[in-house]
Amino acid sequence: MTQDDHLAEMQVSLQTLERRVRRNRVMTIAFAALALTAALTDGIPTPGFAAVTDNATSRNDSVLILRELVIVDSMGTPRVRIAAPLPDPIMLGKRFNRGGAVSGIIIYDGEGNERGGYVTGDESRGAALTLDEMMRAAVHIGVEDRGEAHISVDNGLGGYGLLGINQRDGAFIRLHGGGKMTAIPDTAR
Repeated sequence: MTQDDHLAEMQVSLQTLERRVRRNRVMTIAFAALALTAALTDGIPTPGFAAVTDNATSRNDSVLILRELVIVDSMGTPRVRIAAPLPDPIMLGKRFNRGGAVSGIIIYDGEGNERGGYVTGDESRGAALTLDEMMRAAVHIGVEDRGEAHISVDNGLGGYGLLGINQRDGAFIRLHGGGKMTAIPDTAR
């Protein structure tokens, strides 16, 4: 057998092995999907999951019941967190007090800093949507359980705008920038 014949034989063997690896990979993924489906639909206990079926209907619907779901990027850095309750925020590698327990969805930048979210208060009945700069909410849309809603924007340099309504003041607009405060109605006096 010549060296070229031996090389050709090795290439055929390598191609055969590559096909087997691909087939095994597909079979493994299919089996994992089948096992997960079985666990979620037949009530087989699976760590981290609880399968719940609705007996009031003829369908066999399943629900994932979780306290927390974290989506990470390719480096393992959390980018989205859904939790009840959410942990206190992390900024520049340091954890800060949020000032009250909240549950909902938080988004993070590539360094793991909290950059915004959609949350509800655990003690209050308020809800908020925020877009955060480093160390502060730059845009905040919030509502309380009855009679108050607001939208605020803040440049972090002392300038801000606030549009809202509440039971005490009614509708209001407050603008602050360049050392001046403007309020409508004029409640700044």
